[in-house]
Amino acid sequence: MPVEDDIHEVKKEVTKTHNLIIKTGNLVKNLSSEIRQIQKKQEKYERKYIFNSVVAYVIFVIIIFGGLYVAFDAKVGVVRREKEVLEEKLGKTESERDELSKKMSIRARQERVIKRFLRLKRNNQDFEALKEADRLDAKVLSPLFYELVKKEADDLRSRRAGLALREGKSLLQKGHLMRAMREFDRALKVRPPGQTLAQVHYYRGNTWQKLNKIAKAAEDFLAAAEADPDSSFADNALFQAGTCLETSGDVPRALSIYERFLNDYGSSRHASQVRRRVMKLTRSGPGPAVIPPAPGGTRTTVLKPKPEPPKTEEKPKPTPKPSEGSSGESPTE
Repeated sequence: MPVEDDIHEVKKEVTKTHNLIIKTGNLVKNLSSEIRQIQKKQEKYERKYIFNSVVAYVIFVIIIFGGLYVAFDAKVGVVRREKEVLEEKLGKTESERDELSKKMSIRARQERVIKRFLRLKRNNQDFEALKEADRLDAKVLSPLFYELVKKEADDLRSRRAGLALREGKSLLQKGHLMRAMREFDRALKVRPPGQTLAQVHYYRGNTWQKLNKIAKAAEDFLAAAEADPDSSFADNALFQAGTCLETSGDVPRALSIYERFLNDYGSSRHASQVRRRVMKLTRSGPGPAVIPPAPGGTRTTVLKPKPEPPKTEEKPKPTPKPSEGSSGESPTE
């Protein structure tokens, strides 16, 4: 029986070995399957790693280029702003250059005008020289230079106007009124300075009086008083202006001139006569009349009588003559 037992044992061992081989085969298959799974996972990981590496590289490159672009764009912006500032400065410089060139051109033209004025003045071409003087611009020339040239022009104007004034006075004395008026007009044409201008207007007013143009005479007498208020005949000119306005029927304006006369020339020898005329003129209208005071006196208010009904056959009141109260004072040259 020992042989059978041995055979049985051998069979058992063979069965165990066979089972072990089957189990080992199964384990090997499972291990192989797990190895393949691990291999697939490894391949996926490697592909994912490669992809992530590529993405990371691309992102890094994008960040680098983005940073470079931002820095370059900032640099370009700074350069562009500097360019705009430089272009603006260039534009201002060119504008200032053009303005300066224009001023220099105008100044050069003004200097040529001065040269022509002086040359014509030396050649005794007075009227042509005065035309050149009229073209001078005080804004272009220096104040001192302009004043010097203006003084030369004013002297020339005074000389030409003085010649015409003397000729006009001579014609006026001889009774050639229209010829005298033409000479006075010629004197005004050169626009003389204040003192000469006042004399021309004064004699022109006298000429208008002789021509019986009282309203025009009043305007010239008033212009004479305004041209040189400090002259020795300014009070007489203003008095003559008021008298002419009164004679021509412009009583409100005459009263205004008389009031101005009393305010400015209250100590004049015509002042008392002016006060009497103011009194007379204001009594003929409604309301109280305020008479300007004499020097050192007080202002007086005169109550005017109520106006009476007009009479049908009332004779007109005589008007004062333009030369009434005037001493025939003439301005001195």
